[in-house]
Amino acid sequence: MRKSIIIYSILLVCLIGISLFLTSNFLDSSKVNPNEVIVKNIFQADEVSLRISFDDTEIDFVIKSEMLNSLADSDFMRLFSPEIYFDNNKDLSIFGKSQNADFFYKANIIEFKESTNFSGIFNDTEFSGSLGNLTINLKKNTAEISKGLELYHEGNIYLADSILIDLSLKKILNSVNVRFKTSND
Repeated sequence: MRKSIIIYSILLVCLIGISLFLTSNFLDSSKVNPNEVIVKNIFQADEVSLRISFDDTEIDFVIKSEMLNSLADSDFMRLFSPEIYFDNNKDLSIFGKSQNADFFYKANIIEFKESTNFSGIFNDTEFSGSLGNLTINLKKNTAEISKGLELYHEGNIYLADSILIDLSLKKILNSVNVRFKTSND
């Protein structure tokens, strides 16, 4: 009888020790600072291609990205190393590449906050350049360059601090500090 009591006592002490160990481990892992933001990915995808169609025009607009992810309760997706293809199937074709971009899908806005290099063809004439910030508003069908545009076209360099373009009309709506110089200057 005495051996049984000793064995049951040892088992009870082991059981209590295991439960205390597991409980303390659980309590330590569940401690969350109430001020700490918990970030959860909704999804993440590699090598994504977004094709955007316009109902009223024949514009092809494609964005290819190495990776795409979105956070919980956010209204945007982050694009990594995005490539942009814009072609109106008539006289304008543009290719651009940037480090990162954000696609605000509820507002239909794509923002490129880092330097973007681009090249293209307008009326069978090649051009190239770079820009600082680019916002494409698909609802309004506009593109706004808000930092450092440099455009090389037919031996001229066009510079601007800011420019707003209507993509459907191919018309400049607003500009700030636009200037040009020949490449020989």
